[in-house]
Amino acid sequence: MASQQHPSGPPPGSRAQRIQAGLTGVLDQAHGALAEDFPAGAQHLLCDLLAVLAAGLGALDLALARLAARINQTGALAGTGHATVAGLLREHGRSSSQATAIMTVADHLDDYPQAVRAAEEGRIAFAQLAQIMGMVDKAVGGRDAERHPDAADYRGRAEHIMVTAAESGVADGGLKRLGRELQRRLCPQEHEERHREAYADRGAETTANAFGFNFHAWGDAASEEILRAALDHHTAPPGDGRTIKQRRYDALIQICENSLHAEGLPVPTPAEGSDVAAALAAPRPDQASGKRRRGMSRPQVNLVVSLDALLLKEGAEPATTDRGRLLPPSAARAFASDCVLRRVVTDPVKGLVDIGRARRTFPAPLLQALGATAGTCQWEEGCSVPARWCQGDHRTEWWEGGTTTPSNAQLLCGRHNREKHMRRLEAHYRARRHNTRTGKHEAGGDDEDGALGRAA
Repeated sequence: MASQQHPSGPPPGSRAQRIQAGLTGVLDQAHGALAEDFPAGAQHLLCDLLAVLAAGLGALDLALARLAARINQTGALAGTGHATVAGLLREHGRSSSQATAIMTVADHLDDYPQAVRAAEEGRIAFAQLAQIMGMVDKAVGGRDAERHPDAADYRGRAEHIMVTAAESGVADGGLKRLGRELQRRLCPQEHEERHREAYADRGAETTANAFGFNFHAWGDAASEEILRAALDHHTAPPGDGRTIKQRRYDALIQICENSLHAEGLPVPTPAEGSDVAAALAAPRPDQASGKRRRGMSRPQVNLVVSLDALLLKEGAEPATTDRGRLLPPSAARAFASDCVLRRVVTDPVKGLVDIGRARRTFPAPLLQALGATAGTCQWEEGCSVPARWCQGDHRTEWWEGGTTTPSNAQLLCGRHNREKHMRRLEAHYRARRHNTRTGKHEAGGDDEDGALGRAA
């Protein structure tokens, strides 16, 4: 079959030739503006010209995507010498990433009506349109098909989250992060289950030999944040000749040593000149700063969590630590039980608007009173952890309207605080599944049948 290409250009009078002439006219106008002397105060017209050209590029890319879809549908590539439309785009000056973006949109035009409409109306950029399609498609492919059998419904809810974010001015990096969070936003229950599995599988083991030992630990993400915060707090800055692994090891030994000192227990003294003695003699952050070991500031786990996430609203942004680790709702609720809370008001476009005053959920006198009466962790199944190691906890959660009063307070150790919230979330999702099966209408709030309260 003879080639249908036109090396000398499109046929005279054809639609392609008229488009080419129109583009030539646009470029002539743009070049003319570069040589034009604008009167004082009219230089903003250059910015207007740039805005028009930039918006036009997005519109052209969307037109290219529609044309690419039509070419694939009609088989118009036959006889042109090109195997793919992407190859044709690359031959005519588009980079591989640009061609990929155009073909992504071409392949999904009918699947994402809200996103396509937003791009047509100029509310999101073409690059954002391609990014939304690619990331949502990945989330749809990786979903739990048994829990979400309707792929179109899942895609529609994910598309709405991404388009809303793009329209509000979220930058490309934020949009990528949001795309990676889609499954945890749309199904926090699945995130919670994975977290609970990691917690249930937690463990630590020590193997010893004639000259030393190996220590191996594993568990859930929330526990990792606690461990890393404590290790970082006791890790001296680099530059003293130790590797990062050695500094973490020395920090772990110091934490254990501090605990023995605090409890008035004897600290084993290693043989002089041994490796253990050298490790314990390594510089400590408190020694370097001249501070006493007692009274050091408490290691902090910094967590950003929206009120919607604490209230288990679908689509809420997951809780994020300052290390970028996403935590499930139960972990966020456990950390929020006894902490310094800071109200931060944000705007999706302007960003930070206001930071409220920090306040401790439970004041020290109330915690001391609880410790004097309880003595140990008040976990209902029994726990011997001393009260001084426990956290203040609301029986009725603060975000559910619970008050910070003695009648609504109890002491829980860190492990049982997290365990409580995992059980509460499990009861919540069990009640939600029951309501879905029976057609019972959820009246809003955390859990209408009181399963969360009973689980506490």
